[in-house]
Amino acid sequence: MKHILRTVLLISMLLFSIQSVWAESIDDRIRAAGLPSTNAVDLLKYAKDSDWQVREVVAKRQTTPSDILISLAKDPSWQVRAAVSHNLKAPKAAIIPLVNDESVDVRFSVAHCGYTPSDLIVKLLNDPVFKVRKQAVVNLNVPLSVLKEIAAGNSDIADTAKKALEKRLIDGE
Repeated sequence: MKHILRTVLLISMLLFSIQSVWAESIDDRIRAAGLPSTNAVDLLKYAKDSDWQVREVVAKRQTTPSDILISLAKDPSWQVRAAVSHNLKAPKAAIIPLVNDESVDVRFSVAHCGYTPSDLIVKLLNDPVFKVRKQAVVNLNVPLSVLKEIAAGNSDIADTAKKALEKRLIDGE
Protein backbone atom coordinates (compact mmCIF):
# COMPACT_ATOMS: atom_id res chain seq x y z
CA MET A 1 0.00 0.00 0.00
CA LYS A 2 2.83 2.37 0.90
CA HIS A 3 4.50 1.55 -2.41
CA ILE A 4 1.33 2.36 -4.35
CA LEU A 5 0.87 5.68 -2.56
CA ARG A 6 4.48 6.61 -3.20
CA THR A 7 4.10 5.73 -6.90
CA VAL A 8 0.90 7.74 -7.20
CA LEU A 9 2.57 10.69 -5.51
CA LEU A 10 5.59 10.50 -7.83
CA ILE A 11 3.36 10.29 -10.91
CA SER A 12 1.33 13.27 -9.68
CA MET A 13 4.47 15.31 -9.11
CA LEU A 14 5.77 14.39 -12.56
CA LEU A 15 2.51 15.36 -14.25
CA PHE A 16 2.43 18.65 -12.35
CA SER A 17 6.02 19.33 -13.37
CA ILE A 18 5.28 18.59 -17.04
CA GLN A 19 2.14 20.71 -16.91
CA SER A 20 4.01 23.66 -15.39
CA VAL A 21 6.67 23.45 -18.11
CA TRP A 22 3.98 23.49 -20.79
CA ALA A 23 2.29 26.41 -19.07
CA GLU A 24 5.49 28.49 -19.05
CA SER A 25 5.56 31.26 -21.63
CA ILE A 26 8.58 31.81 -23.86
CA ASP A 27 9.51 34.83 -21.76
CA ASP A 28 9.35 32.72 -18.59
CA ARG A 29 11.56 30.05 -20.16
CA ILE A 30 14.05 32.63 -21.45
CA ARG A 31 14.25 34.19 -18.00
CA ALA A 32 14.61 30.81 -16.27
CA ALA A 33 17.30 29.66 -18.72
CA GLY A 34 19.31 32.79 -17.89
CA LEU A 35 19.03 32.64 -14.12
CA PRO A 36 22.37 31.97 -12.38
CA SER A 37 20.57 29.54 -10.09
CA THR A 38 19.40 27.32 -12.99
CA ASN A 39 21.08 23.95 -12.58
CA ALA A 40 22.60 21.71 -15.26
CA VAL A 41 19.57 19.41 -15.41
CA ASP A 42 17.27 22.35 -16.15
CA LEU A 43 19.79 23.82 -18.59
CA LEU A 44 19.65 20.57 -20.53
CA LYS A 45 15.87 20.88 -20.64
CA TYR A 46 16.12 24.48 -21.88
CA ALA A 47 18.79 23.46 -24.42
CA LYS A 48 16.13 21.21 -25.99
CA ASP A 49 13.38 23.83 -25.84
CA SER A 50 11.21 24.27 -28.94
CA ASP A 51 12.01 27.99 -29.12
CA TRP A 52 15.42 29.03 -30.47
CA GLN A 53 15.54 32.08 -28.21
CA VAL A 54 15.51 29.88 -25.12
CA ARG A 55 18.26 27.67 -26.57
CA GLU A 56 20.25 30.80 -27.47
CA VAL A 57 20.24 31.94 -23.82
CA VAL A 58 21.63 28.54 -22.81
CA ALA A 59 24.29 28.79 -25.54
CA LYS A 60 25.43 32.19 -24.23
CA ARG A 61 25.80 31.11 -20.60
CA GLN A 62 29.38 30.58 -19.47
CA THR A 63 28.13 28.09 -16.90
CA THR A 64 26.55 25.83 -19.50
CA PRO A 65 28.31 22.44 -19.43
CA SER A 66 30.58 21.61 -22.37
CA ASP A 67 28.51 18.66 -23.54
CA ILE A 68 25.45 20.89 -23.87
CA LEU A 69 27.46 23.51 -25.82
CA ILE A 70 28.75 20.80 -28.15
CA SER A 71 25.17 19.72 -28.75
CA LEU A 72 24.00 23.31 -29.32
CA ALA A 73 26.75 23.76 -31.93
CA LYS A 74 24.59 21.47 -34.10
CA ASP A 75 21.35 23.36 -33.38
CA PRO A 76 19.03 24.00 -36.35
CA SER A 77 19.00 27.75 -35.56
CA TRP A 78 21.97 29.74 -36.83
CA GLN A 79 21.44 32.22 -33.97
CA VAL A 80 22.03 29.47 -31.41
CA ARG A 81 25.14 28.22 -33.21
CA ALA A 82 26.47 31.80 -33.43
CA ALA A 83 25.88 32.22 -29.68
CA VAL A 84 27.96 29.09 -29.03
CA SER A 85 30.80 30.58 -31.08
CA HIS A 86 30.97 33.59 -28.75
CA ASN A 87 30.87 31.62 -25.52
CA LEU A 88 34.21 31.98 -23.74
CA LYS A 89 33.72 28.56 -22.14
CA ALA A 90 32.81 26.74 -25.37
CA PRO A 91 35.23 23.85 -25.88
CA LYS A 92 37.11 23.61 -29.14
CA ALA A 93 34.98 20.58 -30.02
CA ALA A 94 31.97 22.92 -30.15
CA ILE A 95 33.74 25.50 -32.33
CA ILE A 96 35.32 23.15 -34.90
CA PRO A 97 32.07 22.32 -36.75
CA LEU A 98 31.12 26.02 -36.81
CA VAL A 99 34.15 26.85 -38.99
CA ASN A 100 32.48 24.93 -41.83
CA ASP A 101 28.91 25.88 -40.92
CA GLU A 102 26.43 26.29 -43.77
CA SER A 103 25.50 29.74 -42.44
CA VAL A 104 27.73 32.64 -43.44
CA ASP A 105 26.53 34.44 -40.29
CA VAL A 106 27.82 31.64 -38.07
CA ARG A 107 31.21 31.51 -39.81
CA PHE A 108 31.44 35.31 -39.59
CA SER A 109 30.65 35.06 -35.88
CA VAL A 110 33.44 32.51 -35.39
CA ALA A 111 35.84 34.77 -37.32
CA HIS A 112 34.81 37.75 -35.19
CA CYS A 113 35.18 36.04 -31.83
CA GLY A 114 38.33 36.82 -29.89
CA TYR A 115 38.22 33.39 -28.24
CA THR A 116 38.46 31.37 -31.44
CA PRO A 117 41.69 29.36 -31.47
CA SER A 118 44.28 30.55 -34.00
CA ASP A 119 44.28 27.33 -36.04
CA LEU A 120 40.55 27.73 -36.65
CA ILE A 121 40.91 31.41 -37.54
CA VAL A 122 43.56 30.43 -40.08
CA LYS A 123 41.09 28.02 -41.70
CA LEU A 124 38.57 30.87 -42.03
CA LEU A 125 41.13 32.88 -44.03
CA ASN A 126 40.21 30.56 -46.92
CA ASP A 127 36.45 30.85 -46.50
CA PRO A 128 34.56 31.18 -49.79
CA VAL A 129 32.85 34.37 -48.55
CA PHE A 130 34.88 37.60 -48.61
CA LYS A 131 33.35 39.15 -45.46
CA VAL A 132 34.29 36.05 -43.44
CA ARG A 133 37.89 36.13 -44.74
CA LYS A 134 38.11 39.87 -44.08
CA GLN A 135 36.84 39.41 -40.51
CA ALA A 136 39.22 36.50 -39.91
CA VAL A 137 42.28 38.47 -41.03
CA VAL A 138 41.68 41.19 -38.42
CA ASN A 139 41.18 38.68 -35.61
CA LEU A 140 43.99 39.06 -33.07
CA ASN A 141 44.44 35.29 -33.00
CA VAL A 142 45.87 35.22 -36.53
CA PRO A 143 49.56 34.42 -36.07
CA LEU A 144 51.82 37.33 -37.08
CA SER A 145 53.68 35.11 -39.54
CA VAL A 146 50.42 34.30 -41.36
CA LEU A 147 49.34 37.94 -41.29
CA LYS A 148 52.70 39.02 -42.79
CA GLU A 149 52.38 36.41 -45.52
CA ILE A 150 48.88 37.58 -46.48
CA ALA A 151 49.91 41.26 -46.33
CA ALA A 152 52.81 40.57 -48.70
CA GLY A 153 50.53 38.87 -51.22
CA ASN A 154 47.92 40.22 -53.58
CA SER A 155 44.77 38.46 -52.40
CA ASP A 156 41.50 40.29 -51.86
CA ILE A 157 42.31 40.56 -48.14
CA ALA A 158 45.93 41.73 -48.52
CA ASP A 159 45.13 45.40 -47.89
CA THR A 160 43.12 44.53 -44.80
CA ALA A 161 45.98 42.31 -43.63
CA LYS A 162 48.47 45.18 -44.11
CA LYS A 163 46.35 47.49 -41.97
CA ALA A 164 45.86 44.80 -39.32
CA LEU A 165 49.59 44.10 -39.29
CA GLU A 166 50.46 47.79 -38.92
CA LYS A 167 47.99 48.14 -36.04
CA ARG A 168 49.37 45.09 -34.25
CA LEU A 169 52.96 46.30 -34.66
CA ILE A 170 52.06 49.77 -33.41
CA ASP A 171 50.21 48.26 -30.43
CA GLY A 172 53.44 46.44 -29.58
CA GLU A 173 52.65 42.85 -30.35
